[in-house]
This record gives sequence, C-alpha cells and structure tokens, in this order.
Amino acid sequence: MKRVLLSVCLLAGGNAQAANNAIPSPQRWLDSVENELAPFWLHQDAAGEPMGNFPTFRCNDGSLYQAVDPCNDLAFAPDWMKPHLAESYTRMQARHTFVYGVIFHLTGDKQALELAKAGVDYLRNHLLEEQGSVVSVTENGQSKFSAKQRTTQDLAYAQLGMAFYYYLSGDTQVLADLLKVKDYIFKQYWDEQAQRLRWVNAPSNNGSGEEIELVAQLDQINAYMLLIAPLLPEPHKSQWDADLGKLLDTIMSQFLRPQDHRFWGTKHGADYQLDSSRHNDYGHTAKSWWMSWLAAEYLGKQQLAKLSQQGLQDTLAAAFIEQGDGGWRRLPNGAPAIWWEYAELDQSAASLALVDPNAQQYLVSTYPQWFDRFVAKDGGTYPVANQGLKIHLWKSDYHALEHALVAYLTSAQLSGESARLYFAMPADQAVLRQPYFYYAKESKAEALKSWQGLAISQVTYKNIGIKQAK
Repeated sequence: MKRVLLSVCLLAGGNAQAANNAIPSPQRWLDSVENELAPFWLHQDAAGEPMGNFPTFRCNDGSLYQAVDPCNDLAFAPDWMKPHLAESYTRMQARHTFVYGVIFHLTGDKQALELAKAGVDYLRNHLLEEQGSVVSVTENGQSKFSAKQRTTQDLAYAQLGMAFYYYLSGDTQVLADLLKVKDYIFKQYWDEQAQRLRWVNAPSNNGSGEEIELVAQLDQINAYMLLIAPLLPEPHKSQWDADLGKLLDTIMSQFLRPQDHRFWGTKHGADYQLDSSRHNDYGHTAKSWWMSWLAAEYLGKQQLAKLSQQGLQDTLAAAFIEQGDGGWRRLPNGAPAIWWEYAELDQSAASLALVDPNAQQYLVSTYPQWFDRFVAKDGGTYPVANQGLKIHLWKSDYHALEHALVAYLTSAQLSGESARLYFAMPADQAVLRQPYFYYAKESKAEALKSWQGLAISQVTYKNIGIKQAK
C-alpha cells in the first residue's frame, strides 16, 4: 500500500516534467488510425475469400500466410502457435470486423464500412447456427468443436463485430441475431446453483468443464452487452440490464480480492492465486473495474460505481511505472504490460480522467509510450515493444482501435474540443446514438451522401462524460 500512495503523490505533485506536458491532441488519434493502423487492415490480402472471411493469420507485411512457402514471421512462429496455423478463429474474424467498424466510425472510410458489413454477413451466413451457437474454430471448412465444447469467451467475442455494426447501422436483422446468440449463452451456460456462466458444457481441448473463469463473465459485458443494452427496445432492454447486473454480482462476489482491489482470473486449480497464474494481471483487473464502473453507472448502482471507481484508482496507481519513460506494468514488480493490457489500462485512465483530473497525468507518460512501443512504422501494432506478430489467433487490432476510439473521445473532452463520428444510418437516427460507452450532453447530426443503399451521417458531440442511469 505504501508504494501505491507514493505513486499517487508522484502524480499529484512530484512529476513536474510530466505535469508540464499535455496529452496528444484528438487529431493525433485520428491521424494514427488513418495513417498508422488502417493501412495494415486495408491491405489487399486482409479482405479474405470471400470478402468478410477474414484470415486469422497474416505476415507482418500484411500478406497472407502461405503454408507451402511461409514468410519468416510465421515459419518461425512460437511452438504453441504452429499447430493452429491452418485453423480459422471466429473470435478473430469478429475482432477484425470490429476493427473495420471503428476505422469507419472515426474516419468515414467507405472501404472500411464495406469490410465491416462483409464481416458481419459472413459470420451470420456461415458461422451462426440455428439454435444460437456460433462455430468457434474451423479447419478445412469444418468445425473443430461441438456446440457444447465452445467456450463462453469465444461466444462473447463472436458477438463483437455484430454488436459494433448494429451500433453503427441500426440493422434490425443483425440485432435479431445478437439477441439469439445472447439468449443461447445465458440459457445454455448459466449455472443457477453456482451463479455464474460456465466455461464449457462438454470436455475438449478447450477445457474440462470444471473451470471457473473471470472472462466467461467479463467478456460478455465488454464485447457486446454494455454497448448494446442501452440501445434495445423492451422487453429486451430490461432483460439485458438484469443480466448485466447478475454478471456484475458474480464478478464482485466470486472473483474480487478485496484486500488489494485485484481480481482472480480463475478460481480453479492449485495455483490460481499466484501472481503469474492465468489472467491475474493488471490488464484483467483494470478491465474488470472499468467495465463494472461503467455498467454500474449505467444501471444506477451507485454503491458499486463508487467501489469500482476506487478500485480503478488503486489499480492504476499500482500498475503505473514511475521510473524512466513511464508506462504500465502487467504484474506487481513485473515486466511492462503487453499491448492489450496497456490499452485497457490507458482506456481506464482516460475514462477516469473525465471525472478525476489527476488521472490525466498517467496519460501524459503512457500515451507517448504507446506510440513508441506498439505502433509499427509500416502499419498495425506489435504485441510487445516493437516486435512480435501483428496478427494471429489471439492478436488483432481490436484493442488498438478501441484504444484509439476511447482516446479520441476522452481527449476531445479533456482538451475542450468537440468530437466527430460517422454512422451508417440516417441523421435523425444517428443523432440519438451516444458515443460508444459514453454520454454527450450535446450532439448534432449532418446527413452525408448515401453509399450502397446505406445512409451515411456525421455526428458532432460536445460535453462527453460517463453514461448514467436516466
């Protein structure tokens, strides 16, 4: 606790150099998306065959992985990855769809919108099953796991691309499938006695069925429920709100370590309490507090919102690296955070800065390190400092694009500027959309030229803050 208090003091008054600097401008984030991230995702080999069947593996230059003559990036892939190079992962296909959605959302790029729609169409037409499950892994066109063997995390992320596309477009057919998959998850995986979502319903390489996993609960919230619940008509909204509340109760009662405001990533196995055990990193803890705070504010759970805000403050103070150039650590006294953990910690700090100005001082140090360590000069992002595979079965730019979107919106507010986003819907509908997970007191929509039968609108937001219960 002494070290946590020390870091807060450093932020509040001791780091004079950081205090004299400002966070990057909102335009810097738009430039990053357009010039640093988008080129890797608009590469000719990224679209898939057919378009929307996005490849799980590509080389760092953007080209498609070829098993007969692999690029060095994948020819020398880590041993754990090599058995999976012929597989296609739906969670990555959906994450790539999200990437294209955010590129359009921030820049208005029609090619990105076309790819986002293609990704949604491919999942709905080829991977979504009638009962509501979604194929999670394919090889040679065949599903590798039965419906009962698929993980709740994979099912949550199968919703990611559809959820963001519905937020952008209001497509009612996409909404119907979002509802179908969510209903399937909660009907088939919710354990009423244990009061949590199971990891799997049948044993396989995915798990035995005895696992107790934080992400089985948490990733339902961040992948689709928090974004979509406020947009739903009744009776769906009330049911989703109730289920959001159940998940929050599960996370807090079964995974929280109250003595240090961290979360267990799992609650099974003999060594789950070790710092180095699965998902015990600051990234998962920050994401848990960030999601619980935003969801509690939206649901009107003020006591939980207050606890979550305090937990987030403690987590950021513990994860911040005061020495050298700054940045985030992934474990107590451990190595620097990898890309997705870094993004979650930044997003948490940026959100907190909307209500607590002291949190902005983290970003003065961490934002420059994001650009220096993770953004590749030739497009896309690296998983660790300027090295590693840009895309594989667990790596896309989902986290990088969400990071850019959150940074852009919060930086606009912190710098006193308006924010501008694009939607694929008429202006009278787009003006009702709130910016991602946030709320704007003022919004103004402008109709642009339609494209391939979709109305395109630009919405300008002012006074962005945390979304609260009405």
